[in-house]
Amino acid sequence: MMTITDRLLKLGERAFLVHKDNILVDSRFLGGMSNYTYKVFVDGNPFVFRLIGDKGDVIVTPKIEYEHLKLIEHLNLTSKTIYFDVETGSKVSTFIDGEVLSKNLSNNGVRLVAETLKTLHQSNLEGFDYRLEERLNHYESLLKNKPTDAYYVLKDFWFNLYNNHFSKQPKVFCHGDAQRSNLIKYQNKVYLLDWEFSGMNDPYYDIASFGNIEFKDTLILLEAYLERKPTIEEINKVKYYRMYQVLQWHIVANYKDEVGLSEKLHMDFGEIAKKYLNFATNFYLELVGFYENN
Repeated sequence: MMTITDRLLKLGERAFLVHKDNILVDSRFLGGMSNYTYKVFVDGNPFVFRLIGDKGDVIVTPKIEYEHLKLIEHLNLTSKTIYFDVETGSKVSTFIDGEVLSKNLSNNGVRLVAETLKTLHQSNLEGFDYRLEERLNHYESLLKNKPTDAYYVLKDFWFNLYNNHFSKQPKVFCHGDAQRSNLIKYQNKVYLLDWEFSGMNDPYYDIASFGNIEFKDTLILLEAYLERKPTIEEINKVKYYRMYQVLQWHIVANYKDEVGLSEKLHMDFGEIAKKYLNFATNFYLELVGFYENN
C-alpha cells in the first residue's frame, strides 16, 4: 500500500510533469477530519496538495467542487487551482502565506471575514444546491447502524421548521464550511479555503459555520456581517443552521467510527459524534420555545 508521502509525490509528478526528486513534502496542515492537506515544494516553490481522506469519497462530490471553483475564480476569494482530479478529488493549489484564523481572531479579522462572505453572497452566482435534506439522508444511508431516536427527534424538529419557514427564504452561493481553520488572512484580506461543501444555501449557514470552535464566534461575526446588533430572531437563525451542521457532523463522525477510522487516525470519532449530538440537543432546547411561540 502506498504511503501518504508516495501519493503526494505521484500527485506532484502528474500535476507538474516533473520527477519526484524535484518534489519535497514539507508538512501537513492542522485541522480537518476528512482530508490530507500538505505544504509541498515543487522546484523550490510552495504549493498546497490535498488528498481526499479515507472513505471520504462518499461524503463529498469532487465534480461539483471543481465546477464551483471555476465559477468563483474571478472573485479572487481563494487560492488558484493548479490541478484537480475530478475522479479522486486530489487537488493542487497555490500557497497563500498568510495567517490561519484558527490561531487568532481580532476585530479587524472578523470584519475582513464579513467582507469576504458578503462578496461571495452578493455575487449572484448560481451553483449546485446544497440539498440539505437529501445530503443528510445520504449520510445516514452510509451507516450500518441506524441513528438513535434522539437524533431523529432533533432532525424532525429541524426539517419541520425548515419546510414551514426557512425553505422559502432566498438562497445565495455559499462556501458551506466557513470555519476558522478554512480562513486565511493575507495582506488585509481573508481568503476561503476548501470548497467541498459549497453550494446554494442560506447566507446564515456560512455565518453559523464560523462558530465551529466556539459558537460565540458566530455571534461576533453576525454583528460584523449585519453592521449592527442582531435581533433575537437573527441570533436564533444562526443557532438554527448551526444545529443542522452539528447533526450533519454527528452522522459523518459515526460513519468514520464505523469504518475504522477512529483506530487508524487515533481520533475517537464515536466520542466526537456524541459531542455533536449534545450540541444539537442544546440548540434544540434553546430554539424550540421561541419557534413554538412565533
